[in-house]
Amino acid sequence: MLEGKAFFLLVTVLDVIGAIILFLGALSPRMRLYPAWHRIGLLAAVVGLFAQAGRNIEYMFTGISPSDADLPLWALKDLGIDIIAYTYAGLGVMRWLDSRKQPEIPAVPVKPARKAPPKSTPVKRNVKTK
Repeated sequence: MLEGKAFFLLVTVLDVIGAIILFLGALSPRMRLYPAWHRIGLLAAVVGLFAQAGRNIEYMFTGISPSDADLPLWALKDLGIDIIAYTYAGLGVMRWLDSRKQPEIPAVPVKPARKAPPKSTPVKRNVKTK
């Protein structure tokens, strides 16, 4: 198991590499196919990963855990992933709920009935009267 600062160095390197990959991926032309909330989530995760790497670097140089009670940017990495995950989950639930609805039976257009031709009155012939 990695000890102390070596662990933080590894996590910091992985955070920076992951942030660079996500940043380049979020700006690629193929991302135009994805919705805006997906890109926003990725960019929030990038900012959070860079902030976490900055915290780790500060800890490695000073040995003191940094206090960021005012503006914890590292939480954006979790928030960015949450934006993506919860929105996909919400879309999945909406699609599932739509599939459970009873399909509406389309109304069949009814053609108006033709009027029957008027009945002719039969002519009485050869009627004998008493």
